[in-house]
Amino acid sequence: MRLLIALALAALSQAAAAADRPYVFINSAAAEEDEEQVWSVENWYRHAGSRKGFTIAPEYAFDPANSLQAEFRRVVDRRNGNGHEVELEFKHLFNRIARDGWGWGVVAALDVERPEGGPWEGGAVSLSLPVTLQLGERDNSLAHLNLGVAKPRRERRVFTAALGAEHEVWRRTSLFAEVARLADGTMQHAGVRHWIRRERLAFDIAWQRVRSDEARGSGLVLGLAWYDL
Repeated sequence: MRLLIALALAALSQAAAAADRPYVFINSAAAEEDEEQVWSVENWYRHAGSRKGFTIAPEYAFDPANSLQAEFRRVVDRRNGNGHEVELEFKHLFNRIARDGWGWGVVAALDVERPEGGPWEGGAVSLSLPVTLQLGERDNSLAHLNLGVAKPRRERRVFTAALGAEHEVWRRTSLFAEVARLADGTMQHAGVRHWIRRERLAFDIAWQRVRSDEARGSGLVLGLAWYDL
C-alpha cells in the first residue's frame, strides 16, 4: 500500500482539492453498497475572515465505485473581490470498505473560476488518493487520509495532505474533524452532523479556521445534503 501511494505521488504532475461532506477538503474512500445509479445534492455555506461562499454540489453515482460531482460556488470576498467557481470531480474506488474494512481510490478534478465582471479562467487541476479505515466492527467510526498534489493557476505545484475522523456519538448524530495542508495554506475544521432522515437527509454545523492566500480567519460552516435521490 505504501509503495502504491509513493509511486502514484511520484507520477502526478498536477492536482487540486475536492471534498465529500461533511468535510471541506477530505474525500472519503467509503461507499454505500446500494449507491447504484442514484443522485445526491450537497449544499453548504462557509465563512472565514473576509470570505463567504455558498456551494451547490449535485453528484451522480454510477455504481458504488464510480461517481461524478459538479460543484457550483458563489464567492463574496471583501478583500479579493466576488466571483464564481465551478469544479468537476470524478472518483473511482479500488475496493469495498464493507468487505475489507478499509478502502482506497483516486479523485481527479478540474476547477475553473470567473471574477465578477470578468471572463472564465482555468483555476486548477487535481489528482489525489483518499484512504479510509473503518475503526471497529461497525461502520459508525471512520478515519480518513488524503494525499495528493495541487497545481493552482500560474503557480508551482505543491503536495497536499489531510487527516480526518468521524464517530457516531448517539443515534443519527456524529462528530467529525479534519486538518488539511492546502495548496496555499492550512485549515482546521470540526463539527456535528445529524441525520434528519438516516442515509437520506443530513444537516451539518461546524467551525473552521483557515490560513491561506484566499482567506484568513475563523468562521461558521453550515450544510444540508440529500442522498439517494
